[in-house]
Amino acid sequence: MFWALPVLWLIIAVKGRTRYQARPHSSHGSKPRRQGYASLILCGLFFTGDLITLHWSFELTSVANAILFLNAQPIHVVLGAWLLFGERPTKKILSSVIVALSGILLMVGESARLDVTYMVGDLLGIVAGLCYAGYILTASRLRDDWSSADINIWTVSIACPCLLATAIASDQALQPEIWKGWILMVSLGVISQAVGQSLIIWGLATVGVAFSSVSLLLAPIASAVFAWLFLSEALTAQQLIGMAVVLVGIYFADRSQI
Repeated sequence: MFWALPVLWLIIAVKGRTRYQARPHSSHGSKPRRQGYASLILCGLFFTGDLITLHWSFELTSVANAILFLNAQPIHVVLGAWLLFGERPTKKILSSVIVALSGILLMVGESARLDVTYMVGDLLGIVAGLCYAGYILTASRLRDDWSSADINIWTVSIACPCLLATAIASDQALQPEIWKGWILMVSLGVISQAVGQSLIIWGLATVGVAFSSVSLLLAPIASAVFAWLFLSEALTAQQLIGMAVVLVGIYFADRSQI
């Protein structure tokens, strides 16, 4: 994640934007900066909590379970937007969430297992989903006053020291042992964090937060496809059906905005 910082600094420098920039049509542009900074810190803490609890859950439950509970985040986002911001979900968006999550369940259903021995790991997976939903909801509010690069650089700046402390405390290796590991690590920082997360945050300003949360379910589909292309992992018929169902759910979510 550290490797995302130089890219984000470059983006901000090239665009020549100030660190605080209200959009002309913003209804929140008059908010004090102090509230904005508090929300930026909260956004970073939510993202940190998501990463820590997700990777911790991998050690205490099956990967399929952890991914399933993480990708339940559209439920938390829709409920959170309703309870916190008064954005009542329509029947169409609720239907799209149900359809898309049904597809995710089909994708991981062959590997997911409910077992009392996995209870702690499953709970951590649920917490990861809640934290990611909190991150999405907070970032969606911040986009009224801050650019996507600003939000991302704050998120990374807060997450980096927290994740470093967690890695040290858990006795994890802090650097790769081979050059391929360095390439993967830098690529994760630059492509996934600097570019990917910035695009996600940017999208929150142009589409509804509910649709954004559902569209993020493209991530497990992309992971499965890349694993098939580059790691020779087979795709089962059930996974392919699940991927198709997820896409249908995303399509319904898109149509619900019309």
